[in-house]
Amino acid sequence: MPQAIQRCPQQIRGLASESKPSEPSVLRPITSKRRIAPSAGEISTLNWPLPQAVRAVNPFPETIQAWMMDFETNEPVDILDVQRSVFAAPIRSDLVHRVVTYERNMKRQGTHNSRTRSEVRGSTRKVQPQKGLGMARHGTRRAPQFVGGARAHGPVPRSHETQIQRKVWLMALRSVLSAKYAQDQLVIVDNMEIDSHKTGELSRMLLVNGWSPLASTERSPSVMLMPFMDEAVPSELRNLEIASRNIPGVSIMNPSDAEVYEILRHQFLILDRKALDLLEGILKPM
Repeated sequence: MPQAIQRCPQQIRGLASESKPSEPSVLRPITSKRRIAPSAGEISTLNWPLPQAVRAVNPFPETIQAWMMDFETNEPVDILDVQRSVFAAPIRSDLVHRVVTYERNMKRQGTHNSRTRSEVRGSTRKVQPQKGLGMARHGTRRAPQFVGGARAHGPVPRSHETQIQRKVWLMALRSVLSAKYAQDQLVIVDNMEIDSHKTGELSRMLLVNGWSPLASTERSPSVMLMPFMDEAVPSELRNLEIASRNIPGVSIMNPSDAEVYEILRHQFLILDRKALDLLEGILKPM
């Protein structure tokens, strides 16, 4: 045989590797002793690499932009980046309905009561003979069918409290904040400190800033003020609290006690910078 044909297989593989540049192979060598898992044992066949986890990439940025206004003049001061997951979340009206029902049930006193037969005033004497009159049989006048008698199956004092999941409540709060942002009813200010405690000056400021309807409409303003308060009423917000007492439709609430129903009940929601950071820290998904 010719001398070129008498080469061993190792030499042939060496010539092939010299003629073609080596590329990293996807396949593991057949003689590899690599284990896939402790329970897999030795590998005697081709060992493919494990599939990598595929994660979806959100094409939208994590933040959206919002104006920060001056509280007294309603003029733009700065542009803020707020969390999209908090202020541009999907609006779930079904969850909002569940949370509003839950919050309103929590506010019910449950002190309704009616008197039973043992509590109604009256004699227990039999009102008429059992037989002989040709009428229905009756006993005491305290029975529910008589005027002034007891009430059958009447209300009793009880709690109307219901239960709801915390994640449902958080999603409903994100929904109402996103709705306020989308409808241009969310106002972010630097702070809410005012110089005067006069109700007239605060009412005039709300009217000039466009947060209160005109006097000719005979409608009250609908504004929820939500400044950051680490105590009951801080000293710097004392004037605001006093001035807003006598204005119907203007409420003050701590952002840590924010309620879905109260935010929906007011047309405008005004937050300061610290309250915005607090809400983002509470509502941002993990």
